[in-house]
Amino acid sequence: MHPDPGPDENPAEPAGTRSQTGGDPQHAAVRTPVNGNDTGREGRTAGAALALRSVIRSFLDAPGTRMLVPVEVFFLGFLAVAALTQTWGDAAVPAMLIGAALVPSALELAINARCPTWLYGCYFGFLLAGPFVGTQLGLYAFWTQWDKPVHAFSGALVGWATVFALGIADRRMQLALPPFLMVAGVVSSGGFAAAMWEIAEFTSDRFLGTRSQNAGLEDTVTDMICGVLGVITVAVAVGYYHRGHPAALISSLLRSQDIIPSAPPRKLP
Repeated sequence: MHPDPGPDENPAEPAGTRSQTGGDPQHAAVRTPVNGNDTGREGRTAGAALALRSVIRSFLDAPGTRMLVPVEVFFLGFLAVAALTQTWGDAAVPAMLIGAALVPSALELAINARCPTWLYGCYFGFLLAGPFVGTQLGLYAFWTQWDKPVHAFSGALVGWATVFALGIADRRMQLALPPFLMVAGVVSSGGFAAAMWEIAEFTSDRFLGTRSQNAGLEDTVTDMICGVLGVITVAVAVGYYHRGHPAALISSLLRSQDIIPSAPPRKLP
């Protein structure tokens, strides 16, 4: 038989609670408040961690990342050899290329768009052919014209990157860019990049003592011509594509996909 509750006791209240509060209604009414700020903060933290894990997983699953690993190991190997032999002059180019190889992956995450795998390969090929083979291994000294195909290839690379960027802007902002404007954007960006390259070489020769422009004006002008020819090739392919002809490379650049699909627009009531 349980004793009848006293005048100060709540019949619906468990006995353990009454024993802790002493049966006093004033004490029994006290409850530990739930902090809504802490709950919201924990929810935001969990959401941010989940989004970060999703981005990292998508980055590691990308085909370009699988190509990046051996390239970075290759450059790190040359950097380690330079450090062991204490030939610090040979360490500058590999150290620079280690950071340069990360540029496409960083851009992918920044703009939330998947770069075509073949464009990754072309970029890594440019890093190997130009700064590494030409400068690090000294091919420029044995064949002074090696920089001409490198400049032409760099012009094509700039043109492809421009098409990729214009495709993303056209898709997300629904710009419906006319073909002539896209072709003009490709050519102008390539010409600008070629000019900036020569300005960088001139600045390096003037202030750092390098000899990038040994042949003077003729070398500068021919390098710019090669770069512009490379980007014009891409511009012609873009125009060919917009006339309804198949162009697989241009199509892959213009139809890139987002790494994390954007949320659909919210419907107003």
